[in-house]
Amino acid sequence: LPNYAFSDQPAMNAFLIPGGFGTRQELNNARLHDYIRSLPASCLITSVCTGSWIYGRMGLLDGLPATNRKEPDRAEMAASGKVPIDRLKEIAPACIISRARVVDAGRIITAGGIASGMEMGFHLLRRAGYDEAFIGEVARVMEYSAAYDLYRRDLEVLVEAPRSAAQT
Repeated sequence: LPNYAFSDQPAMNAFLIPGGFGTRQELNNARLHDYIRSLPASCLITSVCTGSWIYGRMGLLDGLPATNRKEPDRAEMAASGKVPIDRLKEIAPACIISRARVVDAGRIITAGGIASGMEMGFHLLRRAGYDEAFIGEVARVMEYSAAYDLYRRDLEVLVEAPRSAAQT
């Protein structure tokens, strides 16, 4: 059960829309869209997989690079033959489609498929000022070292992340 309703407006540093079949239902959810638009400019807006469809539908990805899952599931193959990243282009024609696993466009960060969400998490640690040794240790403890070493550079960064006071 959720801890908050949209009307509670809890303070947060980042907002995430995960992928999955629920995103299809939320594409036209005006309450969700209004809530996202009400978030302060300092709040990161992130997504994994088809979660970026919602930001695309809202026009938030216009003129920005973004990514999505590149492989279809069985239902997607049978229904339309389109992979989610192609569907993102239909939903958000002004979006600049990237095939990177993680795309950092400043305030908006999108990740491809489910596993790409892990790389987005590591990238968020990097943006928060943690060094590669620490992030590598996190990956090791998670038993994700090999994948981290393979994918950590499959990233498109549009703008440099702002530096925290601890980094200056």
